[in-house]
Amino acid sequence: MSRRPDPEATAAARRHRARQPAAAPQAAGMAVAAGLGGSAPGDDLVWQPIGGAGPAETAGAAAAPGWEAAGPGSRTAGRRDAAPRRGPLPPPVLALLVGALDLALLSVAGLLAALVLADPLAGPMPVPFPAGEEIGGSHAPAGIGGALAAASSLVLVLAAARGAYRPAALFSLRRQMRALLPALLGAAGFTAFAAAALGAAEGIDLRWGGMALTLAALALVLGRGALTALMRSSPRARAAAAPRAVILAAGGDGRQAERLVALLTGPAGRAVRLLGIVDGGLTPRASAALRIAARAPLLGPMDTLLAMLREGEVDQVILAMPWVAEARGLALLRRLGDYAVDIRLAPDLLAWHGRGEVELTPLADRPIAGWAALFKAAEDYLLALAALALTAVPMALIALAIRLDSPGPVLFRQRRIGLNGRPFDVLKFRTMYHDAADPTVRCQVREGDPRITPVGALLRRTSLDELPQIFNVLRGEMSVVGPRPHAPGTRAGEKPFEEVTPLYAARHRVKPGLTGLAQVRGWRGPTETEEKLIRRVESDLEYIENWSPWLDVAIILRTLVAVARMRNAC
Repeated sequence: MSRRPDPEATAAARRHRARQPAAAPQAAGMAVAAGLGGSAPGDDLVWQPIGGAGPAETAGAAAAPGWEAAGPGSRTAGRRDAAPRRGPLPPPVLALLVGALDLALLSVAGLLAALVLADPLAGPMPVPFPAGEEIGGSHAPAGIGGALAAASSLVLVLAAARGAYRPAALFSLRRQMRALLPALLGAAGFTAFAAAALGAAEGIDLRWGGMALTLAALALVLGRGALTALMRSSPRARAAAAPRAVILAAGGDGRQAERLVALLTGPAGRAVRLLGIVDGGLTPRASAALRIAARAPLLGPMDTLLAMLREGEVDQVILAMPWVAEARGLALLRRLGDYAVDIRLAPDLLAWHGRGEVELTPLADRPIAGWAALFKAAEDYLLALAALALTAVPMALIALAIRLDSPGPVLFRQRRIGLNGRPFDVLKFRTMYHDAADPTVRCQVREGDPRITPVGALLRRTSLDELPQIFNVLRGEMSVVGPRPHAPGTRAGEKPFEEVTPLYAARHRVKPGLTGLAQVRGWRGPTETEEKLIRRVESDLEYIENWSPWLDVAIILRTLVAVARMRNAC
């Protein structure tokens, strides 16, 4: 018996069908030229299958189940859905929460074992506290508290190594027990061996150890069983752990995508929230067959998927395609590689596993993910708050100087490209005369530029005009360290940045930063030549691929030195 599609999946389909008319006709034309689906410029339909379908065929496709016209007069045009778009909890946060549950279960088991073995006629209950601590006028048994703490900690470490805290494992009790029970036995054995080696075994009641081990195993089974039931039955709990996935049907007759949908909407696909299917290059006949047979929302062409990625609404893209379509797969991988998303391959032979679980082949993972992402987020907020505390008074004085220097606002807002190519407004202190402001960067600032105010020249030389971007960091739009954000349409020489190198968009896989590896290497300031931009992009991609906390620290320290020297600033 298969599950009904996730309500959020249906909401996503309606939302993106409603959003399509607002997309630029140029983007749709580029999609057709690239062979990735999408309607031609001027069409009023959401999408048009690849293969040169005529008007009658296109109209029929739009009228088929799962597809709607979304022209200016359509009922779906401009519709906003109230369904939540929030993704799952970061895996480290989820692991910490589940680990806290396990620690509580193990502690309760140890205390309950002491309660069961207590002799009510012998005085106070021998609770497992540190040796020699007085409890109600008598002494607690020696060593039990230390043994419980050591064994519980070791259980968590061993269970984590065996994958007990991975999000996908939380939907299968069998998978969790295969990790937890061996970890429990291993921790108990190691604790007993360590106690004997250190001469502390005499202070531990063996009856308590055996009882605690039995109750701990029972507590883990019951506790994790309840958690698994909650994950399977509660949409909110499932949304906290299951990544949002989209199937990209690329090549073939569409049956692979159909079979994969059947699997992911059944019991084996509980660990994934399937939002729908995107046409990544099916034939018109395959598209028509998939529209009729699929049991998941049909979201549209490749442009729809890219829009969802820019909005951060997809965590995982699953390619459903035959092995022989290698060229097509590489083309899709290159295009999707510009976004922070996990890419998986699910051909027919890997769609099913002998135990009924989904087995997907990893093709690409988002950079700085997992514990690294949690550490970097904490680093950003802590450093931004510290910087704000240190610079609050200087920023107030700078704002006063700007107001006294020339008329106009203190802050300058400029559109920049951020994570996944999504635009945002970057904040800077105004350094130009208000009537000469250039928010679209038609002309990059040069040394001695007459548009710069006297105060603005000093701010630019010292990079103090960038201080308001601390608020961009606190709003989650930027990081302290990362590739510097660029304005749309900025040019290197005579070419837009994205035309200079095909790798340019890949720098948008992480949040932009206040400073970056390119800047400390001297590649800052105006880009008069293509060579300067290429060197910047190379440094940005090197940072993304080799990120570490120590690299961030080194870049911050080198940034302070570069600012003091005022190199390449104008």
